[in-house]
Amino acid sequence: RLSVDMELNNVNPAQHRLANADCLKWLAGSEDDELYDVILLDPPTFSNSKKMAGILDIQKDHAELIANAMRRLAGGGTLIFSTNARRFKLDAALFERYRVEDISARSIDRDFQRRAGIHSAWLIQHRSADPA
Repeated sequence: RLSVDMELNNVNPAQHRLANADCLKWLAGSEDDELYDVILLDPPTFSNSKKMAGILDIQKDHAELIANAMRRLAGGGTLIFSTNARRFKLDAALFERYRVEDISARSIDRDFQRRAGIHSAWLIQHRSADPA
């Protein structure tokens, strides 16, 4: 289905790679050393999928998930992290380690802006040109 979407949107499949994998294992693993210019990380608030070894609780696990994604991010690249978890608090240590910009207000459609807290989003970048 995704490849059909790529075709419909004139995305050249030769310039992009599709991966079907356990995201947590793939981000934490080292099966490839490829770095990416843009990573969109929009995990579920909670998951206990049978395909996973453990449980994902985004409030508890987001700092490690972001750190793993940042290891895959090229210097000068941008990680877009978003969540629909209500009352979500981004780990304060991430603000010290990376350049973090809250784009929550800009990322919510005008039709939903009156409902505060339904979605949060950040742009996250390495502080230097080199991945940390």
